[in-house]
Amino acid sequence: MTTSSGPPPGWYRAADGRWYPPPAGSPDPTRLHAAPQYGDTGYGPAPYGPAPYGTQYGASAPPPAPRRRGPRTVLLVVGAVVVALLVLGGIALNRLVAGIGEGVGGLTASTDCDAVSTEAVNGALGGSYDVVQLGGLAGTAGPVLDSRVLADAPTCWAVESGDTGGRLARVARYSGPDAAERFAAERTAAMGTTEDRGDGLSVSSAAYFNKDVEAGDEAFCTTGDFIASAGVLLRTGELLVYVSTTAAGGGAGTVPDIEFDTAGGPSEAIRFGTDDANCDLALALATQVR
Repeated sequence: MTTSSGPPPGWYRAADGRWYPPPAGSPDPTRLHAAPQYGDTGYGPAPYGPAPYGTQYGASAPPPAPRRRGPRTVLLVVGAVVVALLVLGGIALNRLVAGIGEGVGGLTASTDCDAVSTEAVNGALGGSYDVVQLGGLAGTAGPVLDSRVLADAPTCWAVESGDTGGRLARVARYSGPDAAERFAAERTAAMGTTEDRGDGLSVSSAAYFNKDVEAGDEAFCTTGDFIASAGVLLRTGELLVYVSTTAAGGGAGTVPDIEFDTAGGPSEAIRFGTDDANCDLALALATQVR
């Protein structure tokens, strides 16, 4: 095959004198004179290497992969934030406790605790307390009430009397044939839980277990909550009692004594210096709950 101006580009003449098309796989002769590519100066290879991904078509280069923080870095950051919040908000929160306590104190003439007497609370915790049975007050007391254990149990709230007090206690009582099973479930929850969500993602709940103690049939103490209220869960037969208190602390006018241990796990990094003392006071009161 020929044309008036010669064979088509790439065709060749064989020994028999005829013209044949280029062999399969040969470079496309129509692209031999294509426009210069990125960095092509016409004098050899591109001096700056191939064009970045996507820029040949006017697209932006892909963003760099996000940096992942290790678990220890996350622990330190979260711990520092929690400590800062506790320190900065401690006084304001304790003022809230004192304010609610004054309101509760005004109701003591007509509201008594079914589980324990005011005299028993005063003797165990030391001082003078106003003690009430929580009913409609539960919503008001929620922000300062340690409800980590026996959250649904009937509860009494004790608040130190007077303008300079602010120490408080929660007394929760449950009685039933499943008391031993509930105790075991509460202890497991206090140890903290971890749920595997797949793809390397897990969700953990903070632990608040402090230690086992010898009392009744079985008992264990908790660490302090966000206002340093710590206590004990005591089982005696079918009776479960949880007492949590801040009585070992300095009251509404002080910031809780925070202990921050970066060597501990996520649930052990933040503790309070009053945890053991509050455990002892709570146990003294729990043994008197009827």
